[in-house]
Amino acid sequence: MQRILVYAPRSQKRQLANLMDQGDRQGPPIQWIDEAEANQGRPDLVIWFTKALRDTTILAREALALDQRWHPAPLLLVLHGSIHPGGLQLGELPMAGILQNPDDATLRQTIPILMGGGRVFDVHTRQTAPLQESRGINGVFLQGLSQIQAQAQLVASQLQQGPSLPLRWLLEGQQRELAMARALVLALHGSTTRTFGVRGISTPGAGGARPLQPSTALTLRSRTAAGLWDTINKRLQERISKNPQPLEHQLLALGAMGTKARATLLRQLLHQMGLALQQMRPGELRGELLLERWQELQGEIIFHTLQELGGTYLRIPRDGVLVSVGEQLLNGTMPNPGELNLASGATVEPLLAALVRAEPVLLDGRLLAPDTPAALLHLELLLSDWLLRMGTALAGLVLEEASQWPELRRFLLRSDLLPTRQLERLRNQINSQERYQQLILEPLHIYESRRELLLLQMDRVVSRMVIEPRDRELRQLKPLQRTFTFYLELRDALGPQLRVLVQRLGSFLVTVLTQIIGRGIGLIARGVLLGLGRTLQGHER
Repeated sequence: MQRILVYAPRSQKRQLANLMDQGDRQGPPIQWIDEAEANQGRPDLVIWFTKALRDTTILAREALALDQRWHPAPLLLVLHGSIHPGGLQLGELPMAGILQNPDDATLRQTIPILMGGGRVFDVHTRQTAPLQESRGINGVFLQGLSQIQAQAQLVASQLQQGPSLPLRWLLEGQQRELAMARALVLALHGSTTRTFGVRGISTPGAGGARPLQPSTALTLRSRTAAGLWDTINKRLQERISKNPQPLEHQLLALGAMGTKARATLLRQLLHQMGLALQQMRPGELRGELLLERWQELQGEIIFHTLQELGGTYLRIPRDGVLVSVGEQLLNGTMPNPGELNLASGATVEPLLAALVRAEPVLLDGRLLAPDTPAALLHLELLLSDWLLRMGTALAGLVLEEASQWPELRRFLLRSDLLPTRQLERLRNQINSQERYQQLILEPLHIYESRRELLLLQMDRVVSRMVIEPRDRELRQLKPLQRTFTFYLELRDALGPQLRVLVQRLGSFLVTVLTQIIGRGIGLIARGVLLGLGRTLQGHER
């Protein structure tokens, strides 16, 4: 007999009891008890129905008090109403379950999960711009970005309808123009904020360390390392199946692959990642030993992913002979994982520590249990960054092989990349972008202690900037990259002095123009007027 204590009005208790009695319910019978009966014997689950208060501090205090009172019984917090952004960080509360405005099916499925030792987190947050961001200069830029985003969504929806070739070219041109306009607005806003010292705005592309999540639904059936992996893997698999179209413009190499091939590549990477984690869990690997083992397994992940990408039985012609796609991809020069632009060890190490040893996650200077929603979302961000960077690196290898094997383009690349000219143009664009990132963006981010992480969402890929020390990576920069950081340091050092010099030079010029030249011109004009007056007086006589 499972005992459930409910804090709610009597009518809501009866409704919950009727709800759990509906349908085919498995497991032991349920006994609904009150607080007096709970004092005689500990309940197996505590459910608290309450409204989403504006003062979230009171809500957090009461929830934590209930959780501590009935520990170790899990606590399910059911909120009714809307939650305002910037309030309570619900994802960091040590409670087994938090639901906001759940339907009957969600509530019925949640209770057995919690009683089995799992966790459920489903909270919807209204995403609105802060008041200070919607006024003044920020308001102008925010309105412009909103208009660009709305137009970009309209163009993307028209492209999904499969227009004719001339119209498709026109729409793709509009997408490139909108992307350039967005980059220009962000650049102008950045220079404006630095000049006038105003606070920046939060945009989907610029991001921050803690962006707002409009909707978050997490179901963790087990709090072990394997349970963490199953939850994150399932969420990313669902997003891969949605096939985000903007990949064609955000990650050029990965977006160049066909729809089916791209989904296969990403799914295989997740599958091989899961197998690698299973191999690392039995051993007591930590720290440097864990990273060394990971470096060994990365080569196997690349090998098996390329092998499965081509398929076991797929054979296509090459130089008049039918050959296996998988074998040909593997017969090429396999690069060392260290030579590829993969996720940094600084992001992979905490990911492996949580998914292998279930160790706590360091987030914003605090150690959080890996099964808390905030830590789980951070681990999802780290895994998504590894997945997209590894997928982009392998897609680059496929593009290089496809440039020498025309028949391969029909099976693995988009149809518009079948012409050699289009493929070479894309490869040149990718090479230029990589050089710009390696020589400019990467040293800039390292010098500013920022790290860009890529998050795969249902309809796009967004970048999130996190702030963390990167002094070790700064010392390992190449000479050409160090030159750019030296330029940044020189600009920071000489910038204030040049600004003062320009101000003093401007004050000096104002003094010269007003006090010396202005007075001289005034004296000359006065003399001319006096001379004209005397001349007129002489003529009158």
